[in-house]
Amino acid sequence: MRKLNIKSSAIIAVILVIIGLSSCKDWLTVAPENDLIKEKFWRKTEDVYSALAATYNAMRAASLNSLVMGEVRADLITFSGAAFADYIRIGESNISPTNDVVNWKDYYEAINLANTLMYYNKQVFERDKTFTQEMMDAVDGECLFIRSLANFYLIRLWKDVPLVLEPSISDTTNLYIAKSPEHVVTKQIIQDLLTAKDMVYTTEFQGGDEFYGRANRYAVLALLADVYLWNEQYAECVNACDEIINSGLYALEPNETFFNNYYPGNSPVESIIELQYNDALDNQENPIYYNLITTWGSTQCQLDSRNVNQILLREDARNFGGKTATWKYQGKDALGLISRTDTERDANWNLYRFADVMLIKAEALIELERYEEANALIRETLLRAGMPYEDNFDKETMRKALLDEKGREFLLEGKRWFDLLRAAKRDNFANKQIIINMILSGADIKQQAILRTKVYDTLSYYLPIHERELIYNQNLVQSPYYDR
Repeated sequence: MRKLNIKSSAIIAVILVIIGLSSCKDWLTVAPENDLIKEKFWRKTEDVYSALAATYNAMRAASLNSLVMGEVRADLITFSGAAFADYIRIGESNISPTNDVVNWKDYYEAINLANTLMYYNKQVFERDKTFTQEMMDAVDGECLFIRSLANFYLIRLWKDVPLVLEPSISDTTNLYIAKSPEHVVTKQIIQDLLTAKDMVYTTEFQGGDEFYGRANRYAVLALLADVYLWNEQYAECVNACDEIINSGLYALEPNETFFNNYYPGNSPVESIIELQYNDALDNQENPIYYNLITTWGSTQCQLDSRNVNQILLREDARNFGGKTATWKYQGKDALGLISRTDTERDANWNLYRFADVMLIKAEALIELERYEEANALIRETLLRAGMPYEDNFDKETMRKALLDEKGREFLLEGKRWFDLLRAAKRDNFANKQIIINMILSGADIKQQAILRTKVYDTLSYYLPIHERELIYNQNLVQSPYYDR
């Protein structure tokens, strides 16, 4: 984050010890606490905020994987190049427990850092009187947000996962945690977020990068609404969205300025929370610029024109004058005229903006059969893009209209697969044909014959546990789909 940065070698060393980055370590293995860390580090307010910066940084480390995993199995983006070969195999439904990108390490590092910070900041509270109860509560709330966000990615990618609620800070810590069912993890996420929303700041830091880069009450509510939607708690989802909408703090950027969401980012109108990058500060480039998308035009991802052209018309403002969705990360303007420079490889990672809230609420309203309200919300994002919208009052037609609009609005933002999976799994996978049709339509005739039996098993929509984790942790059990 721009205002919370790890600047000294001392803090880097401490954080490395905390999260145990040695290559021979498992995701839960860390060095036991020692006197250096306990006595020399967790003593003052600055230590807490340095560790908080590292905790956000752990989610930044997961951002590239989150983006690619949110697109590669869906229907709008294809990937190419040797650097993404393992992801491409997943996109082809060739998924193996030996694939190196089937790796949950970054998410659990974020969880462990959040748990560690919530444990040690109590010591700082006792030692440093400038670190107030309000400050400690806010930090705890932000940690709960980060832990919840990481867990939300985990259940959407792996379904049943270890639920880690304690820090790995001593040699007595249980490092061999079995999987918890998805519904148990989801319940914990909701409980954490309900706690966090009353602990974090609300409008503090308004006007600065910290307002958009740190989880405040409205960021927590946006994630909570998304989790409620995933968990089919539609009334609760609407209520969480309404609190954001009724705050009066957010709106859609108008058509004339909507590219502010991508450049420079941190829209004072629309942004709710973004993971911050700053190429001018310690070379904090967004990792997408290393291989996936470059500022000079070469990319390792492309739009699937057959599918994209069915939902995104040429005149839609989100086509960026024909430059398409990669322009969100390459450009400075909505018309596709001005490119970023080589020192502007720092597009923020948009976690939630007001458009998310509107379309999350619209989806929940459709399931509650409140069609008129849902139509109004979908219409608003389309009109912002300069496109007309005709009201619908048929549930299935509206479901498709909503998915199409989310596909346009969040193209190449790492959300498409999760949107399709959520729609497919609704009512105990009553709509799994969404996934089946998508996967089969993207395969050639020979592949279709092979895939047809696979895709009917809904466990195939989730990733396997990597074989290294199974070897290290004997309490983990492979998903039955991958254990045949």
